[in-house]
Amino acid sequence: MKLKDWLKKNRSAFGDSDLRFLIKGVFNKDLSEVMAENIHIDSENLQYLDEVKELSEAGMPLSYILGKEVFFGLEFKVDKDVLIPRPETELSLEKALQIINNHDIKSVLDLGCGCGNIGISIAKKTAKDLSIVSSDVSEPALAVAGQNAEFHSVDIELVHSDLFENLKQRRFDLIVSNPPYVEESYIKGSLLHEPHVSLSGGENGFFYVDKILRQAKDYLTDKGWLIIEMGYKHKELTEKLLEELDSYESPEWIKDYSGHFRAVVLRRRPTKVHPTR
Repeated sequence: MKLKDWLKKNRSAFGDSDLRFLIKGVFNKDLSEVMAENIHIDSENLQYLDEVKELSEAGMPLSYILGKEVFFGLEFKVDKDVLIPRPETELSLEKALQIINNHDIKSVLDLGCGCGNIGISIAKKTAKDLSIVSSDVSEPALAVAGQNAEFHSVDIELVHSDLFENLKQRRFDLIVSNPPYVEESYIKGSLLHEPHVSLSGGENGFFYVDKILRQAKDYLTDKGWLIIEMGYKHKELTEKLLEELDSYESPEWIKDYSGHFRAVVLRRRPTKVHPTR
């Protein structure tokens, strides 16, 4: 059977981006290239494609079926133990790299690292010699992050920690976090295939964002930076909390590709030095 004939028959089972990802992931070819050529597929590949289609129609994300996802131009292993990296998080990463390149940043924490995509991408995309720590509450997720770090030949420290619990006495010039922030009632459909611990931010989705904003100041160096991703409904809650805390300088908001507020960039206020008498 010709691959393009299988695609014509089954194209409606996939979204356009998933279909391109499938063809690139399995055959290392572009979709347009495949549709223009008479590529024959053997019975083994045909069976595999049919199985992929069946799992996809059952709601399993294609990234889990193929066991990988592309983030910031890099390939990462993913499985049921880690959240699938989203394109929106690349916006936070771009800001992190801008801060690293324009300021004296020596240490970075990827808090709640999942598959390790943020910390590893920072290590791959900057020429600076950084100390990078990637932490997660999930030991299986850390195992995946370790495999991705080895695949990309980067040196990052993996720490098992529930938020900052096992990072006492440590300070970082930059903390980047994509914590769980999905409202509990929104976890349905394809999200049921992803780890609940990586998604749920409680009833209003703000539980972990709140905790990180309250605690991060104690793990940042003077004038250290915090970038935290959140739900599009969380801007007002964040602004109220920041006013209460008075721990950070004026926030810079990052909008996602749909124009929603998706992340905030903060800088810790320097410690006040009281003159001696």
